[in-house]
Amino acid sequence: MIARIPTLPIWGLAVATAVSLGISAGQVFWRLGGDDAGTRVASRQVPSVEAPRFDLTPILSFAPFGSSVVQAAVETVAGETSLGLVLLGVTIAKPASGSRAIIAGGTGPARAFYIGENITEIASLSAIESDHVVLDVDGRLETLSFVKPGDAPAAVRSAGPDLRNLIPSATASTSPTGTSNDPDAVIARYRAAIAMDAQGVIDRLGLQITDQGYRVTENASSGVKQAGFKPGDVVTTVNGQKVGDMTKDQSYFDEVAASGRARVELVRDGQTIIMSFPLR
Repeated sequence: MIARIPTLPIWGLAVATAVSLGISAGQVFWRLGGDDAGTRVASRQVPSVEAPRFDLTPILSFAPFGSSVVQAAVETVAGETSLGLVLLGVTIAKPASGSRAIIAGGTGPARAFYIGENITEIASLSAIESDHVVLDVDGRLETLSFVKPGDAPAAVRSAGPDLRNLIPSATASTSPTGTSNDPDAVIARYRAAIAMDAQGVIDRLGLQITDQGYRVTENASSGVKQAGFKPGDVVTTVNGQKVGDMTKDQSYFDEVAASGRARVELVRDGQTIIMSFPLR
């Protein structure tokens, strides 16, 4: 006969399991609550390790994020020079080192100067702009500007090319004013010649009307060449006004003549050249 092992009732097994789980869960709860008496384990001290320090100097020296730019101090221009020089013309080139300024009244005859060249014993050319140049006069910056139309003092009236022979003498002989070289007579001769035959004057000067202005041709008169113009030059403005329209330019000529000075802007080989001529 096989002995039978007495079994606990189902409810008894459930109670025993709950008690067992309760005891285990209690220890877990106590630990979560900070009370781990009897079960605390001594914590091991972990020595602190200092993070290595990196020298960023070599990296920053390459300026990966750009470098700050310190603006150089701008030198102050004192004002217009009193050296008695006359600005006759400028050539505006790119780069600026190729620009030139034609200046009279220095140690020799009028000629073209590059930036950095000495004009007198105490003055050198520092910068070239379209309407003036900057001189370095013993460390002091001064401007030398074009003479303004209508403001040509006697000291500079004779500076620059002589335009009295610009129109061939054959034309002058037919003028009521004759061949006098008096400034007013010359202006009257120009005015009369243009009034009688404007296109004829253009042809005799060796100029050609284009959309950009008056182009100097290979047949340019000797007066035009002596004034400093070269074949291929295109005169674009006179005294700041665009030229090239014969009808408008005829009436504008009186204003230019009355001003006593012609500031001519032309283009030569892609460069802008500005010249100033006395008319009186």
